[in-house]
Amino acid sequence: MSNNADANSGTRQIPVNLFTRSEYAIPASTYFIPAEWRRFQLSELINKVLGHGGDSGVPPVPFDFVVEGEVLRGSLDAWIKANRGDDEETALSVEYMQSVLPPSDAGRWEQEDWVSGLSVQRRGMVLVSSYLSHVRVLPLAGGGSAPEPLYTLPLPTALGATCCVWLEGDMVAAGGVDRATHVFRIPSFDPAEAAAEANTARELYTLMGHAAPISAIAGAGRGLVSAAWDGQINVYALPDEEPGEHELPPDPTSYLPGQKKRRKLAKESGEGPAPIEGFTDGDATGESGMGWRRAPGAVLRGHKGRVGGVRWDTTDAARVWSAGWDGSVRGWDAEMGANVVVRQGPSDKALLCVSQFTPSGQLAAGSVDRTVTLWDTREAASVIAGTLQVGSPVPSIACHPTSAFTLATATYAGTVQIWDVRSPKHALFSVRHTPSREQTKNGKALGERLLAVDWDGELLVAGGEDGEVGLWHARGE
Repeated sequence: MSNNADANSGTRQIPVNLFTRSEYAIPASTYFIPAEWRRFQLSELINKVLGHGGDSGVPPVPFDFVVEGEVLRGSLDAWIKANRGDDEETALSVEYMQSVLPPSDAGRWEQEDWVSGLSVQRRGMVLVSSYLSHVRVLPLAGGGSAPEPLYTLPLPTALGATCCVWLEGDMVAAGGVDRATHVFRIPSFDPAEAAAEANTARELYTLMGHAAPISAIAGAGRGLVSAAWDGQINVYALPDEEPGEHELPPDPTSYLPGQKKRRKLAKESGEGPAPIEGFTDGDATGESGMGWRRAPGAVLRGHKGRVGGVRWDTTDAARVWSAGWDGSVRGWDAEMGANVVVRQGPSDKALLCVSQFTPSGQLAAGSVDRTVTLWDTREAASVIAGTLQVGSPVPSIACHPTSAFTLATATYAGTVQIWDVRSPKHALFSVRHTPSREQTKNGKALGERLLAVDWDGELLVAGGEDGEVGLWHARGE
């Protein structure tokens, strides 16, 4: 069966097989389409076959078209000449998908230091961690200027916060260079109550067990998982009621960066160890700035080297996924403490972060070699399902929460990109911002590298060495 898309027989026509993985499927057939047609005319054809537009009462749907992994940005004829030469007889397989609108700028929020982590998984709020060693809860107020934080939650060391995440109910967590994860309880998200002098947040738990800086954390219900540069992944179960005692004694400062060299120099000079700037280690909750010290319920070992990213599975509450500098993506049974899935890529492809598409379960991992690799968790073989050529190392990635195909990346080149994995050759959109200042308010030099990105399906946020939180409206489907 064939369909002629143009009644004018004098127009040069190309055989095209149109297909989709969306709900807008049209009858399978070979359509003979004028060679000069572009996206607009092809979109009109799809809507005409679907019965959209005109007197139907159903508004037309804009579509994008992908030919052999590349978004069609010109005419069909131009694509054939660039990729097939004079071959006009072989049918083109063209996938169509609903168009994604470009992101629109929603503001820039200046911060006092580099931004290390971001989360918009609580509606109306942005959670920001920074190397000034604190976490801030910022409301999404109107306008593009930075709002006053509801809370500024200081970590008990001045070494810096590396990441942050919303937890169940009224809790947030931040990983630190001090190799601990700090869990805070938020008294209220109401601005009036948050402003009350006596209504201050405090650190509830200090989760210990790592011997190196925390690289990533993730929460699910009352569970929290942390990954670190020591190569291990710790799983914690937060109690329903606040405990009355610590599970662990105060951690020795020997685990902190640079302490081995400090001890060596002190021994050679005959002097006692110098105090560590910015380090506080008390034995009580609240007044000392530290929470109840908790030990991990399970320790997951298997990565050979640092662990770059970690996350809970979107559908299986007992499954944890991680990506490591050894090039592997691993699945863990958090209840049994067992490594049940190994996806081994090239060992020299250090993976810095990992995210997951909820509808398909497919994993996306950002790499230092300027790519994003896609992994099918349902297949037994260690095969990379696809690769996106990003052009710069990817320290943070965020899959769209409901789409099975779109994701956002933050890069060391200072760009935020939105990708459709069905079109892996080029990003759908790319936005870049050059900071208007050369240093932060506390005198720290600014750079272009982005370190964090998050996406709730409507709001996209990113930040890094530019000392700002960038916000964009982006639906992504």
